[in-house]
Amino acid sequence: MFSHATAAQLLELPVPSDDRLHVTVPNGVQVRRRGVVVHHGEVDDSRSLGGIPVTSALRTWSDLAALLGVDDLVVLGDAILHHSPSLEAELRRLPAERTGRRGVRAARSAAELIRADVLSPQESLWRLRFHRAGLPEPELNSTVRDSRGSWLGVGDFVWRRPRLVVEYDGDYHFTVEQRRRDQVRRRAMRDGGWPVIELNGADNRNPGPAIRAVAHALDH
Repeated sequence: MFSHATAAQLLELPVPSDDRLHVTVPNGVQVRRRGVVVHHGEVDDSRSLGGIPVTSALRTWSDLAALLGVDDLVVLGDAILHHSPSLEAELRRLPAERTGRRGVRAARSAAELIRADVLSPQESLWRLRFHRAGLPEPELNSTVRDSRGSWLGVGDFVWRRPRLVVEYDGDYHFTVEQRRRDQVRRRAMRDGGWPVIELNGADNRNPGPAIRAVAHALDH
């Protein structure tokens, strides 16, 4: 069955680029194919995707714990829980099942950091940056209201005390229409007493100034 990075790609889950074909076969089965990475293990935790056997999302995360770092596992786990929040308890139990296996430390660290309300890989990565900078944990994709309780919008990262909204603008935010909608929404937030800090791809290359700006706004 298809597994590891190949399974993640077939399941439309975010993983680092890997053009190789990963398959898992039963122990003792020998397979040699150019461009194919063969893994051995149990082949019962799978699903059919267009008639193709693919490891389940949770099995895929567990398998990749041996190959990925903590950040990539958090990005992957966030995406899994975004699509299937009911899997949260089971995902958090997976590291215990990996005791003695390669990647158990990364799995344990990542499982503690995964959240269900993240909408994109960049939101996952910025959440991790805020965490490692020692900032309070924000609410994720949370509703913002003014002092009268009127709805102002939804912020990517929301801190209530002191009030602060941080938004990450991916490429689609730079279309003319989306930019207009963002400006209207953020103006409403600011007018309603919520400062807004905007992040984009340039901040990914040098996140320090943005993190310091957020820390300053939070008096942290």
